[in-house]
Amino acid sequence: MLSANSTTASYPAHELDLENTEQVFVIGTGRCGSTLLSNMLRLHPQMLSLSELFSFISDLGCDVARAFPEGLVSGAQMWDILAAHLPRQNLMLKHDVAMPEVLYPWQNNASSRYNVSTGVPAISQVCLPHLSNTPDADLDALQIVVCNLPPAPIGVQYQRVFAWLARQHNAPIWLERSGGGLRIVERLLQHFPKARFIHIVRNGPDTALSMSKHRGFRFVFAAFQLLEVLGVDPFVSSDRRWEEDLSDEQAALLPERFSKQAFLDFSTPAPLCGHYWSGEICHGLKLLQGLPAERLLMLRYEDILHAAIPTIANMLSFLRRKPSAELDTNDLAWLTQAAALVKTATGSAKDLPEKLREQTIHACKPGMAALVASGVEY
Repeated sequence: MLSANSTTASYPAHELDLENTEQVFVIGTGRCGSTLLSNMLRLHPQMLSLSELFSFISDLGCDVARAFPEGLVSGAQMWDILAAHLPRQNLMLKHDVAMPEVLYPWQNNASSRYNVSTGVPAISQVCLPHLSNTPDADLDALQIVVCNLPPAPIGVQYQRVFAWLARQHNAPIWLERSGGGLRIVERLLQHFPKARFIHIVRNGPDTALSMSKHRGFRFVFAAFQLLEVLGVDPFVSSDRRWEEDLSDEQAALLPERFSKQAFLDFSTPAPLCGHYWSGEICHGLKLLQGLPAERLLMLRYEDILHAAIPTIANMLSFLRRKPSAELDTNDLAWLTQAAALVKTATGSAKDLPEKLREQTIHACKPGMAALVASGVEY
């Protein structure tokens, strides 16, 4: 459990030495194996694994601007960014279609502060319970710290919060990993100019197939369809002047009419996901191409599956800034633990019906070509 009072008395978050806390982002398109990396990294005693922070404080990536406001941000404003009860993710909880990534025990009304009636704060849905089994107490401790921060640009505020959390866990390295983090990489580069990046990639058609089955991507695609037809975001606006333009299937996804079955039946075909994947890969690689080797590691999901130990050891060498031969006993013990988390991948685009498989492969061609051009072999 985090302890705010004793730590902030000696080490207020705004006085921590940000320069000596290693900053790392694990980025990818989503459904590319990044969750596995988060689960691995949380096992290392010297690393703070921040899972799905930016994904959830931006309400599943649908409101990125709220996570990166301009100008100076006060402590109170920072707390609202981190702990707000946001509409999309809490609607999914309310209708029992939450993503498997959600770790907060929202269904256990007896022991948990938050539930479907109250909603769950953004940072509590995944990030805090990923760090400990006392997310409610940790939220209280963090609130004291964050609300006492003096105004600063948003990047500095994040660095202060992450450095404070890292110190609480005795971790000299923090790593933030959000599903689909590649889409915010331009903002990460802007607000974290000294951060390093691990870009995990996966075969495009397999990623697209996994996206097509995932509730988070299904919800986001549905939300953007509603926005396109209505001209407003139905999760924050009550304007329904163009509601009659919605199909019956789309209308059943409006927040005031939301149907669990309509959501589960909503189609997100693999070729559509393939086009999305290609766009994210092509744009992200362009932004990352100027980074020096010491700031960027490209990692293939397939290599983790088929050569876990050497691939993970290479990642650890990047994180620790030293050759594999110089890793200490803690590192070597962690390698064994991390490798044990690797499981056989389920679902392959090769198993799709022929026409659908060809369409998915075609949709992923630009992204696959961009990966090859960047030096990633597929």
